[in-house]
Amino acid sequence: MSEDVPQTKALQWGKDILVILVIPALLWIVKLETGNAQRDLIIQQAQSEVSRLEVRFSEIKEIDDRVQQNALHLARLEGKLDTANGRLDEIRSILLER
Repeated sequence: MSEDVPQTKALQWGKDILVILVIPALLWIVKLETGNAQRDLIIQQAQSEVSRLEVRFSEIKEIDDRVQQNALHLARLEGKLDTANGRLDEIRSILLER
């Protein structure tokens, strides 16, 4: 029976050491899982933000294309107006000569 006491104490010490090691390990695992969950949430938010910005970028690109087209139309109209003004000046000078 005297051998059972040291063996029991050794088992108790072993159990105590394992408990002391398991609790911090569990806390570390919980911390890791919480960090992973936060990271996943941040990644998901970033992905949705990227998607939103891609949509917004395509809208802006369409607006820019329309602005470029309108700029070309405006340049054409300015050319036509210049031509029309030149003709009107010719007509005015002809009418003034008569």
